[in-house]
Amino acid sequence: MAEQRRRTAGSSPVARRRAPARRRTPARRRDHTRWLVPLLAVTVGAVVLAPQLTPVLVDLTATNAPVVQETVAAPAPVAAPAPAEVPVLAQGVDTLADVAAARAETRSRAQVAAGGGGLVVPQPPRPGRISIMPNASVGRSPVYKLRPDGCGGAGTTPRRIVPGVVPGPGSATLDWMSDNRPEVVGYRVQAVSQRLVGGQQPPPVVRAVDQVEGCQPMTVTVDGLTPGEPYVFWFEEQVTSASTGVTRTVQVGTTAAVVIG
Repeated sequence: MAEQRRRTAGSSPVARRRAPARRRTPARRRDHTRWLVPLLAVTVGAVVLAPQLTPVLVDLTATNAPVVQETVAAPAPVAAPAPAEVPVLAQGVDTLADVAAARAETRSRAQVAAGGGGLVVPQPPRPGRISIMPNASVGRSPVYKLRPDGCGGAGTTPRRIVPGVVPGPGSATLDWMSDNRPEVVGYRVQAVSQRLVGGQQPPPVVRAVDQVEGCQPMTVTVDGLTPGEPYVFWFEEQVTSASTGVTRTVQVGTTAAVVIG
């Protein structure tokens, strides 16, 4: 024991073993992006709730505000202007109810403006309309004038010539004004009996007359008619086509039924 103590006392102190140095881990980088999501959520909530909270704040402010009564002198009476007429533009057609409503609105605005107070709500511009009273005449009816024509046809297109008829004993005399058109070459008159018989009807009595020069009165006598029977006379013109040169018969008039004497 003593020897051991000597060795211990006489020997140099033993160096203490140091613990191995720990490796320092690099410091973690601060993650700044983890605050981005909450920040965006708060911003969106503020944007959504702001329009809803604004009317509530305005109402609370208006309710808590003291009421101040002011005495306003009554304005002098002013004569209300005449109600303005409904504008007339070619945009559409109003009914009587629409016209009455528009006039009432115009009258109320004029009264509010004359009284010097009240709240006038601005109205958006509306297109004007045409106000037409039902069963009311609009415009003027045209006046037609017959073109003067001294010859047959009286200026009509197509031609319309109704000859006069004078009945006689077993005959009838027709008269008319000639048609002075160059394409007319003659006339034909047919007397058609109006008394029906059994079987085939008898053929009409035909008379032909040539055209005369110019516009002149013309007559033709149709004989061979049965006394006491009614007849209708067909009046026809013989017209030659200027393009084809073909002559055809065109009926231009008929008479009323005439009883032969």
